[in-house]
Amino acid sequence: MFSVNRLYKWGLSVTGGRKTGPWSAVWKSVAPTKVKCFVWLVARRACLTHEALQKKSISIASRCLLCKEALETNKHLFLHCKVTTQVWALFFNLASLNWCMPEHTADLLSC
Repeated sequence: MFSVNRLYKWGLSVTGGRKTGPWSAVWKSVAPTKVKCFVWLVARRACLTHEALQKKSISIASRCLLCKEALETNKHLFLHCKVTTQVWALFFNLASLNWCMPEHTADLLSC
């Protein structure tokens, strides 16, 4: 009989008991649930970007809605768009951090 608990224990047995990915840090954080869900969607590349819609066979002309220059992919929209990089720069300046943006959104959580 299928259960989430049984699947979880099987997954732990396959990985030798170690958890993979930054998921426990996301779900155990003090952030509001809607923020945790959004972070999880972004990291799993499950947000409905043009890239994701095209994978579902929805024909769409893909351009980033923010910069109108590049294809709207998950990593472009949330990490590498020139508008998004300005938001990240503002955050990092307020936090007094020097940062090099990773390639993928899941990599950002691992940092």
